[in-house]
Amino acid sequence: MGSFNPRKFTDPDRLRSLDPRRLRAFFAPWRSYLSGRGFEFPDPGEEIDYQSLAHVLLTPDHATPREMVDALYYVHETASAEDMEELIAAARRQGVPLDDDPAATPADLAIDVWLAAPDLLQSRHSEAVARKQQNFEYFAPHQAGRRPFPEIDEALRLQIEAELDNWFEGHRRGRGCRIFMFRHTPLVWILVRHGLPMRREAGHQDDGRATTEFYRPQQHDVLFYDERNGEIGVHANTKGERKLYLKTFGKFVFGDEDHFPPAAKFTLDPLAEDGADALNVEDIDGISAVRLVECRRYWGGAFKEVEVRRAENLFAALAARGAPGLFGGRLVGVTFKVKFEGSEKERSVTVRPPGIARYERNEDSELVERWLRNRGFILAAQGADDDEAATAVLEGA
Repeated sequence: MGSFNPRKFTDPDRLRSLDPRRLRAFFAPWRSYLSGRGFEFPDPGEEIDYQSLAHVLLTPDHATPREMVDALYYVHETASAEDMEELIAAARRQGVPLDDDPAATPADLAIDVWLAAPDLLQSRHSEAVARKQQNFEYFAPHQAGRRPFPEIDEALRLQIEAELDNWFEGHRRGRGCRIFMFRHTPLVWILVRHGLPMRREAGHQDDGRATTEFYRPQQHDVLFYDERNGEIGVHANTKGERKLYLKTFGKFVFGDEDHFPPAAKFTLDPLAEDGADALNVEDIDGISAVRLVECRRYWGGAFKEVEVRRAENLFAALAARGAPGLFGGRLVGVTFKVKFEGSEKERSVTVRPPGIARYERNEDSELVERWLRNRGFILAAQGADDDEAATAVLEGA
């Protein structure tokens, strides 16, 4: 379960906006707990005491059912208009029966799906979490080029989860990880839900007693595989987890645990060698301009000095002062502002060698990576199939 803030779901007015029939069905498994806390659902047709129900949910105690908290979390997290469209489409694909109720709100539908197929609701939440992630470290296969991502059946998924669990358990993160996969050709998104080391915190009861809460938080790591060039992007908290994912998916999906070597992808040398010419976009249909707005240079020394320089246009600012350019130190990170054709607003792209790139919108990565490759920011070893990759990008743009 993710971090649950009951105030997001249990405002009395928010509860009042839900269909009473659905609300009763949703809380039916936990009526005995609610009754013990002093809340009873009235007979059908009578007014629900939303204030009393909200109070119970806003003041959880040691007996609060974990399953109820999970359900509240997933319903809240998938109760948007966008989720509504995706849930209806997914339910139809999987043959999950839902009432044809034109008056149902997104939250009503989320409850319907939870009651009919809770795994579907969890899967939709996982997909949304995965596609919102913007910060990845990139790794290329031994041989770059187009390579489809094989279908993962149930047996193989369980094998992968067992392999991951062995590592998680050995590093005090517990077992029971889950993998969710979603295809949005040419990308395959992978979300790994797993535990973190146990956490102990002080708790406070309404009667003034102090308690100790001992629990295992949950983490969502995100990967995506690009079928155009065989690269994999990884977002994880630790270097150990990144190595685990590269080794495990290489082993079980591509038959070689060294399929994704931890080699560098990006270099910032063109900025020092070519100056403002490194920002040329004349050969990139879809991008009208790029500005360098921030750079980080590592000077090292006894105090490990790092210089951060920002400007609306760094090269223009350096030229105005007669500065020679970005010489000296070692460039360790930069941020560009990219102007896309047909869009009034520029969007940021941050690159940090050896393999980290961050996009405001994941769909920007196709055009931006073509520009980065053409200007030499992507190392030659990562572009063994440049012409084919560039064509694929143009076809997807």
